[in-house]
Amino acid sequence: MKEIAFGQLIKELRIAHKEYNSMREFARKVGLSAAYLSRIENDKEPPPSEPIIEKLAEALGTDKYELFSSAGKVPPEFLETFRKNPKGMASFLRRAKEVKLESDSEWEALEKTLPRVKGKK
Repeated sequence: MKEIAFGQLIKELRIAHKEYNSMREFARKVGLSAAYLSRIENDKEPPPSEPIIEKLAEALGTDKYELFSSAGKVPPEFLETFRKNPKGMASFLRRAKEVKLESDSEWEALEKTLPRVKGKK
């Protein structure tokens, strides 16, 4: 997938979304000023906070994890898991990188094995 700047991604998603006729309308929907949203879309501001990214994703009907990735941020629920077991999480992610898990299907296959680790089906 081609890397795209966070602001450009938001702008493209907003324009493609038929519900919003203007930037002002969209900004109002997500609780931002149109000026601030314009600066984000034009990459004159860094990506906003995690709660705002979640609002943007919800309003645009897009996957919040893709927005977090584009923003270079970690979703709060992942940080919580990392804080509970930083060594385990780091080891797990390092190992996933070593074996070159990349495709969605590879990650889904791994995900399906996780309940067995806890003895659940």
